[in-house]
Amino acid sequence: MQTQAFQTSQPTDRSTTTSQVHLELTLKLHSYPKPDREPVKILVIGSKTAVSAIVVALHQLGFAEIFEWTDFLSAPNSDRPLQFQPGEVMKALVKYLPKN
Repeated sequence: MQTQAFQTSQPTDRSTTTSQVHLELTLKLHSYPKPDREPVKILVIGSKTAVSAIVVALHQLGFAEIFEWTDFLSAPNSDRPLQFQPGEVMKALVKYLPKN
């Protein structure tokens, strides 16, 4: 499945296609846990409309597939360290990056 970020309507030369496939494979590899990778957790917090817009924008940039994000989660309540406004929600994504 290709992401929108990699679809083109014009023919491309071989080097462009090869680099796009390499980028897509690299991004997909960071979506799977392995012993030599550490998880990085990304939270997007705000209204459902704003959170959805960020998820779509990151998808269009080729950063993450929309299905990789969790469903909407309720934001933690006010006795937790992060403070939220009523009605805010969040989504989370985990990417796995090589350990250094």
